Formats: sequence, structure tokens, C-alpha cells
Amino acid sequence: MLAQVFLMALAQPEVPSMLEAWEVPSVEVTDATPTPEVFLVSHLQKRECPEFGSVCVSPGGSATILGVEVSEDRPAVTVLARGTQVAAKGGLGTAEAEQAWQVEMVARFRARSDPGPIIVAVFDRDDPESIARKEAKVLWNVSMNPGRDLGMRFLLSPEDGFEPSHTYLLRVVQVQGPRDRVLAEGTFHLE
Repeated sequence: MLAQVFLMALAQPEVPSMLEAWEVPSVEVTDATPTPEVFLVSHLQKRECPEFGSVCVSPGGSATILGVEVSEDRPAVTVLARGTQVAAKGGLGTAEAEQAWQVEMVARFRARSDPGPIIVAVFDRDDPESIARKEAKVLWNVSMNPGRDLGMRFLLSPEDGFEPSHTYLLRVVQVQGPRDRVLAEGTFHLE
């Protein structure tokens, strides 16, 4: 009980004290995809993802494992692998083919967003034509007040076309008339 009280005391400075119901970001889902969870980005998460204009991804649950792919040809890429950690054996559990990846995203915007919806889209990085045509594998409309960052937890499922050994582009945009304003983007690899 003391540990819970202590954790609650630590969490209090991270959340605005006078938060109205309309100030909490929400997500509009237009299909059968599970609804993502939107959360307020903490100071610690901001320190772990310090670059403005970037999207940082990490495991959104215990069924996804974090790694990094390092190559001399390109910058390091975050890798998310399906599986479960088996503490007693010190190894990894096997993932089923239909198991979804659990993803936590922290987006740090290049500049403060304007009033209006924000679109979070995931594209297949290996298909540049679909990116040019703005054909995302999945997208969500997020309603939020103007701000500098966005946190979301969501699932990427093979049923939605996500495959292992593929690299994806996660882009956060705000539509402004005839053009899209890219607030943040980043790449990650699924295994």
C-alpha cells in the first residue's frame, strides 16, 4: 500500500491538476481495429524521446520485446518483436502467427499543433508508392487540444496487413487545407 501511495505521489506532478474532460485526447476509430489508448506524455518519456519532430516507439505490453537494428548504411532502427518473456527460463516464449505487436508511441511535435484533429498513420516503408498516395496500413483520428506531444498505445495485427521482417513509417500529421503538416515521424521494424 505504501508503494502505491508513493507511486501516486510521484505521478501527480506529471498530470495537470485542473484537467477538464474535453482536454483529454481521444481517438476516433472508423473500422474494427481495436481502439488505441491515448495518454499524457510524462517528463520521463519526454527525456527518453528528446528530439522534436520524432516518433519513438517501445513495447506497449509484455507480449512485445524491444531491440535495435544497427547497420553501417543507415541509422539505428527500433525493432519490436512478438513473444513473451519467460523469466524462469531466461529466454523468450514463441509468438503465434496471428499475435499482434503491442506498441507504445511517443510523438514529439516539431511545433505546437493547431486546433483540430491530428492523424496518426502507419505506412509500409518498403512501399514508397503507398506512402506517396497516402495509403496507410492503419490510421487514427485523434482529437486533442493544441500541444507539443502525443502518447498512444495500440496493436498492430497481421490481420491488418502487418508482417514480420518489414519496416514501417509512423507519421503524425495535421491537415491544413490542401496540404498536410507533418508534426512528427519515425521508423520501426517488426520481427
